Amino acid sequence: MSKAFTPQEGSCSCYSNTYTINNKPIGRFICHCTICQAFTGQAYNDVTILLKPDVSALNLVRTKFRRWKLPPNISRGLCTRCNKPSIETALGGNLILIPTTNYPNVAALPKPTMHLFYNRRTSDIEDDLPKYNGFVQSQAMIVKALAQGMYKRVSKR
Repeated sequence: MSKAFTPQEGSCSCYSNTYTINNKPIGRFICHCTICQAFTGQAYNDVTILLKPDVSALNLVRTKFRRWKLPPNISRGLCTRCNKPSIETALGGNLILIPTTNYPNVAALPKPTMHLFYNRRTSDIEDDLPKYNGFVQSQAMIVKALAQGMYKRVSKR
């Protein structure tokens, strides 16, 4: 049996934007798309996906949201003070995406399950995770992973 998730206080790097993560993410992946590269200022975005009820005490007064491209319909929030990723939302705010760098205890998170938009990588990654290329393949695999994560969550009740 897996250990229960201990809530964590997440934040951007300067702690101007904070929130409480109350449940284990339903997924975690590494995205190499050019939007994630621009959003994070890094070679990729290691990100977790949560359901809206899994995140509470949102204090995002210093977060500026922007939609970089439609579709997908993801609003990416940058801190107006440190200019680092704060939080992202998708599906009308029903999914919350949090960069793993915003967790105080990354070791408590599930391991990443895949690389998306690997064809956009800035350098090769040597690991055993599956690597998916392009929009269609990457989107199909994230939808599948979300469905599996939701199924696991519901089946544990």
